[in-house]
Amino acid sequence: MAKASLQQLRNSAKSEGKGAAPVKAAAKAKTEPAAAVPAEAPRVRQIHKVGEVNISAYFPAQVKASLRMVQAKTGNNVKDCLAEALRDLFRKHNVPASVELGEGR
Repeated sequence: MAKASLQQLRNSAKSEGKGAAPVKAAAKAKTEPAAAVPAEAPRVRQIHKVGEVNISAYFPAQVKASLRMVQAKTGNNVKDCLAEALRDLFRKHNVPASVELGEGR
């Protein structure tokens, strides 16, 4: 759309043969009122798993490789492997888990 109106200004400037013609042509050109764009409502953060939260951290690539090896040996998914590790950590530090970590989800 912008290219079309620029082209019209250019053509009108050529036809008038004046240096300041694009400005005059722009003033003369009838512009359509901009359509009112409805303001988008603020996005609500989507919860993927009801009752659960995401816990994440960055580790070296070797940690992921080791986790994948444990996953291959046990046949568990990553979530189950991490849940087992967290249960062991909580037991080691005598910290109760307020809810049981999900198994097989």
